[in-house]
Amino acid sequence: MKTYQDREFTGFYDQNSGKTFSDLEFWKCHFLSCAISITRNPRRRSKVRNVRFINCEQHGCALDTAIVEDVLIDGLKTNGLFQTWGAVFKHVVLRGRIGRVMTSPLIADVAMGKLPFEHQKPFDEANQLYYSTVDWALDIREAQFQEADLRGIPARLVLRDPNSQFILTRERALQGKWRDVDLSGTHWRTAIELFIEQGVPDKVFVAPKRHPRYGALLDGLWKLRDAGVFEED
Repeated sequence: MKTYQDREFTGFYDQNSGKTFSDLEFWKCHFLSCAISITRNPRRRSKVRNVRFINCEQHGCALDTAIVEDVLIDGLKTNGLFQTWGAVFKHVVLRGRIGRVMTSPLIADVAMGKLPFEHQKPFDEANQLYYSTVDWALDIREAQFQEADLRGIPARLVLRDPNSQFILTRERALQGKWRDVDLSGTHWRTAIELFIEQGVPDKVFVAPKRHPRYGALLDGLWKLRDAGVFEED
């Protein structure tokens, strides 16, 4: 395994390469304006496999449509929101102090309106097929997020802390019990409305332990759990 320590990587853009980036370790490295697997063709997406990121930092980077497998992220300073676009995951562990993270099933050009939605379909089909063979995708049990919005990853494939990370299904959301729960001081009402609009079957809701309102956010999730809105563990 090749190891990099205290290095800065700037302006690395992997586009339409179909490459495999593997057997790498990064300690306290800084990534500036980088992106992996920028492509509009699922057959040309890149793979990231057997890679470890320890206490790294990013500015203005993105993970696009990559296939990410056997990866550890232990501490990540995001300096804003770090987003993934159409990527899929298998055996990816997030732990330690993590900044603001959002995963999305959409590819970036569709999400940003540069391509019509029909260009999303090949990735949706490829990702659904990929996840059909995955035993687990993400392990977030020991992650201390500042913010975490996990879209597009089947909830059954997320290893989670049942005390602060909960599963909401579309069926239960549509029952509407959550509308009777006092969620003042949180953003959960808006989050559930967005979840319903997205039309996905399920999602993991995370109380971010490094958020300044963590106590209120956690309390809101437990109110929803006690009201029968979330799945029982």
